[in-house]
Amino acid sequence: MSSLDTTSGRDGSALHLTGVSKRFGGVQAVADVDLDVGHGHRVSVIGPNGAGKSSLFNTIAGEYKPTAGRIEMLGEDVTGWSIQRRAHAGLVRTFQTSRLFTGVSVADNLYLALCGLPRSVNRLTNADRDDDRRARARELAERVGLRARLDAVVGDLSHGEQRQLELAMALGGNARVLMLDEPAAGLSPSERGLLTSLLEDLDREITLLLIEHDMDIALRVAERVVVMADGQKVLEGTPAEVRSSALVRSIYLGGDLHAS
Repeated sequence: MSSLDTTSGRDGSALHLTGVSKRFGGVQAVADVDLDVGHGHRVSVIGPNGAGKSSLFNTIAGEYKPTAGRIEMLGEDVTGWSIQRRAHAGLVRTFQTSRLFTGVSVADNLYLALCGLPRSVNRLTNADRDDDRRARARELAERVGLRARLDAVVGDLSHGEQRQLELAMALGGNARVLMLDEPAAGLSPSERGLLTSLLEDLDREITLLLIEHDMDIALRVAERVVVMADGQKVLEGTPAEVRSSALVRSIYLGGDLHAS
């Protein structure tokens, strides 16, 4: 493994992985990954399809139990914690596939996110009486450019608007560590520009870990970039170092990594 950059050290870590591996039968999806993400840092994880990025994310989030290794979050060993316990501690994530309530409004989705986990449409019965959460839902919608769509049914939103809503819902979860899994997938150029601005403007109290195929976003938003291939972390460095890396170019079969 090549390393272009040193990490910030355990004392300043929001996330710290030591030798994390995940095997599915005979398939080694994640192999002995070490990673340190400092408080408030922005880190992008890139790599070709099948590199192990989503498997690594799912292991960090608690969806998968690691075959080996240790995961620490905010100074706590969370390796054996459930998804819910990690979420309550401040680890919030989005998914490649939308997990929204498509039959109710934007406002109701945000309200349910603010109610905490587990969420249930049944919570809407008394929703009108919860003025504080309703006001917060309006603030979140405005933050991601959806204030004018609060009353729209989520199933009627564009794909880009649904992605904006997912980000708003994640931010409503009092995230301390925010993990976004390909948030720009399927977005138009203008929607990608909005997403980039939203990520750049995130509160520095929030640590961001991002999987993204769009190199313009991945390299612009991040301070450090982790490159994966065949389940391994093969390189880590600044965006400039990753752009100029011959190893990265070979991994992407000669593709151009230079972002505007």
